[in-house]
Amino acid sequence: MEVFQPVNIVPGLTVFGLTFITMTLGMLIAKNKSSSFLTRLFISPLKPRDFILRYFIPVMPMTAIITVSCLVTGLLVGVPFSVKLLYTFLSFIPFVLFSVFFGIFLGITCRETQVLALGNIYIISSTLLGGAWMDLRILGETIEKITDLLPFSHAIEASRIVLSGRQDDTWVHLGVACLYALVFFMLAVVFFRRKMRSDNK
Repeated sequence: MEVFQPVNIVPGLTVFGLTFITMTLGMLIAKNKSSSFLTRLFISPLKPRDFILRYFIPVMPMTAIITVSCLVTGLLVGVPFSVKLLYTFLSFIPFVLFSVFFGIFLGITCRETQVLALGNIYIISSTLLGGAWMDLRILGETIEKITDLLPFSHAIEASRIVLSGRQDDTWVHLGVACLYALVFFMLAVVFFRRKMRSDNK
């Protein structure tokens, strides 16, 4: 099947791996919140964006390790070695940003049990609605239209286009992922600010 060709399955598995960053980050923030660690930090002069960067920067090496590991595995199963691998690595950046900011948003707005439940739904949805290892057309036209509104299929398709060297336009797919990243970054800042104000009262 075409979806199981190395240049198609590797991007799908990479996006699947990156979704675990969301749950990891969400659980970390939720635990910090429940232990009052965040509350103690809120008395510092740091701003919401500073707290977001505090959680954002340490997970970047993790995302890089996941992405590189998947691409190296792809080389072992038949993906050609070329400069396309570097471009493919870069094409995952919008989805990485979305995953991180969504995880921060979940952590600051939900309790640990809620993050665990929503995180599992998020991980399963990313594979089923992203077409990581199946053709989305078999799900029907209605489901396919729904997947077009979500970032998962766009992140996977953009990386597939780059890795396979197809001449299709990647900017629309990357643009959708960037839009989701921007929206959840703004939501994370807003809810961090609300949490800081409520805890400092």
